[in-house]
Amino acid sequence: MFVIALAMDGQTVCAQRKTTSPAVDPRWTAIRRVFGQDGESHDGYFRVNLPRSDLAVHIGSDALESPFEFTSYMGFAPVGKTDVLAMGEYVLRDDEVANVLSELRRQGISTPAVHNHLIGEAPRIVYIHVMARGPAESVAAKLKAAFEKSGTPLKPASEPASAVDWSSVDAILGKHSEASNHVAEYEFPRREHLTVDGIPVKSSGMLETASEVVFQQLGNGRAACGGELLVLPNEIDAVVWALDEHGLHVTAIHNHMIEQSPHMYWMHWYGTGDAATLARGVAAALEHTNGAHKSASEE
Repeated sequence: MFVIALAMDGQTVCAQRKTTSPAVDPRWTAIRRVFGQDGESHDGYFRVNLPRSDLAVHIGSDALESPFEFTSYMGFAPVGKTDVLAMGEYVLRDDEVANVLSELRRQGISTPAVHNHLIGEAPRIVYIHVMARGPAESVAAKLKAAFEKSGTPLKPASEPASAVDWSSVDAILGKHSEASNHVAEYEFPRREHLTVDGIPVKSSGMLETASEVVFQQLGNGRAACGGELLVLPNEIDAVVWALDEHGLHVTAIHNHMIEQSPHMYWMHWYGTGDAATLARGVAAALEHTNGAHKSASEE
């Protein structure tokens, strides 16, 4: 999904998460070197974000910014003393998919999901989810090689600081975790004990193992709302109904990973209208999940 530049290196004027680790893990140093960016660390994890700032994405007449749903990311969890578990997504134009998939296959990277998140966007955007495990520098180099088969800018520019007052949404969903330009993101961790590929992981936005919600101010009192809710199978119907009742139209329900426990799905949606009204719809949906109902601010 998302976020941010997810751009989407520590705390900057844009939407970055705060770096909280007191020591620098040499694995993160190696990944920084490969990608040529500082990245961000939080929760014991590391992440690089590559916004599709080269794309001008619209749904109808509404122009959507890259932090809304159009930032590729790679999250890294430490495994043992030298290895990492990497998981992330490539945000691609549909005409880039074949070349990136071919390179991922050549590099031996698992691709557990290829699909849409939204409906009706132009240009058509496809998301490739990936998972890899091994020495940090080697894994990062393989992932970067696949990015080079797309038009993804590998040197992301910082997003402008947010000048939007999100207090009406914060009052309903809790303090936003990130904000840049006209976009704010809210993060809602799950309460379950999660594993990916047999590795225990936290419910964290760093790995996209938490529910995330984004709002973008469109102007004239209108906002767009999208995101992904991480849901158990027995939560799906109630969450769909709650979103739909509030004008948030579900656009996809699917897996991102396959080697995960418990087995869960990601639900995506899109809607426009008054920001506070949309936020109440999200709050109603969250009531049907075993997760936080207030955003986990990382400021």
